Amino acid sequence: MSNSPTPTTREARGSRGGQWRGAVPGPRPPLSRAQIDSTLARLEGLFGFVFALLSIPVLNESAATLRPEWAWAVSIALFGSIGVAFICSLAGRGVRISMGVVACVFVVTLVLWPLAVRSPTAALGTQPWLWYIVIVAIGAAGISFPTFWAAAYTIAVPAIFAVLRVLPAGGGAPWELALLDAVYALLLGSFVVMVITALRTTASQVDEAQSTAVRRYADAAKRHAAEQERTRVDTVIHDRVLSTLLAASRSRTADDRELAVQMARRALVALQSVDAESEGSADLPLSVLVDRSRSLAETLTGEIGFSVDGDLGGTVPARVLEGLYSATVQAIVNSIQHAGDGAARTISVHGRGTPGRPEVTVVVADTGTGFDVDAVPPDRLGVRISIRERVDAVGGTTDIRSIPGAGTTIAITWPAPSATEVGA
Repeated sequence: MSNSPTPTTREARGSRGGQWRGAVPGPRPPLSRAQIDSTLARLEGLFGFVFALLSIPVLNESAATLRPEWAWAVSIALFGSIGVAFICSLAGRGVRISMGVVACVFVVTLVLWPLAVRSPTAALGTQPWLWYIVIVAIGAAGISFPTFWAAAYTIAVPAIFAVLRVLPAGGGAPWELALLDAVYALLLGSFVVMVITALRTTASQVDEAQSTAVRRYADAAKRHAAEQERTRVDTVIHDRVLSTLLAASRSRTADDRELAVQMARRALVALQSVDAESEGSADLPLSVLVDRSRSLAETLTGEIGFSVDGDLGGTVPARVLEGLYSATVQAIVNSIQHAGDGAARTISVHGRGTPGRPEVTVVVADTGTGFDVDAVPPDRLGVRISIRERVDAVGGTTDIRSIPGAGTTIAITWPAPSATEVGA
C-alpha cells in the first residue's frame, strides 16, 4: 500500500518519456564564478545600452560639426556593438567577444575622431559625445579582458581622451580641463574594473572552497563505506570462516563432517558477497535515514532542497540503511561535481508500506546538464560501484534516468519490487 505525496512535497514523480521528473522549486544557486560573470555581463549590457541612449541628444547637438559619412559610421559601429553586447549578455552567449568588440571599437573611434569633424575650427568649444560612454567601454573591457589588460585599457583610454580633448578636433579645451576629465574617467573606470575583479576573485575562491569541501566530503564518505566493508569482511571471517575451521578440526563423526561442510558452504557464500548481513547486525529506524539525508542536504555547500512524505516509521537492518545513505551521498556528490553551476538539486525521501514491512525510496534529482547513462565508460565507478552495486547488495534497486541538457534523477528503492509488483 503506497501513500501519495502530500501537497507540501517538493519532489513529485511524473513521467515524460519514461523519465522521473522532479518538480524542483528552484532554490537559489550558490555563489559561483559563472553566475557572477553572468550578472556582471547583464549589468554592463544594461547600463551600456542606457548610457548609449542618453548620449543620443548630445550626438544630435554635435552633428553639425561632424562629417555625415563619419557621423553615421561612428554611430552605427558604437551603438551597434553596444546593442549586440546587450543582447548577448541577456542570452548568455558570446558575452566576452561582444564586450571585447565594444572596447576595441571605442578605442578605434577615439583615435580616428579628428577625421570625423568637418574642420578643427568647427569643433572648437564642443566636447566629443564619446565622453558619455567612456565608462561603458572601460566596463566592457573589464568584462572581456584579463585583469592586466583591463587595467592597461583603463589607463590608456582616459589618456587618449585627454590628448583628444586638447586638440582642436576635440574642442580645444585647456589642459587643466582635459586632465580633470581624464582623472575622472580613470577613477571611475578603475572603480568599475576593481569591483569586477574583486567579485570574480571572490566567486572563484568560493567555487574552489566548494569543490574542496565536496571532494573531502566524498572522500570521507568513501572511507566510511570502506571501513564498513572491512568491518563486515572481518565479521564474516571471524564468525563464519574461523568457526568453520574450528568445527572441521573437531569433527569426529560423519554428522560432524557434514555439519562442517554445510558451514563451509555458507562461509563461501558469505565471502563472495561481503555485503551479506552479519548475524549480529541491528535494526535502525528509517527516521535515521531521514535525519542523515536532511543533514547531508544542509551540510554540503549550496542550497539543496529536501522533502519527506509517506510512512517512515518502520525499521530496517543497519547495513541496509548504510547502503542507502552511502548511495545517496554518492548521487548528490556526482550531481555537484558534474551537473554544472546553477543546477537546482533536491533530495526527497518517500516512505511506503507498513511499519512491519517498510518500503522507502530516496530520490536525488537535479536540473543540470544530464548525461547519456548508456555511454558511461566502464572505468567510471561512481555510478556502477558506489550507487548501483551498493544498493543491489542490500536488496534494493536503482533507477537512473538522465537526458543530456534536461537533468538527472536517481531513484533508490528498498526493498527491490517483486516480479508481480513490477508487472502491475
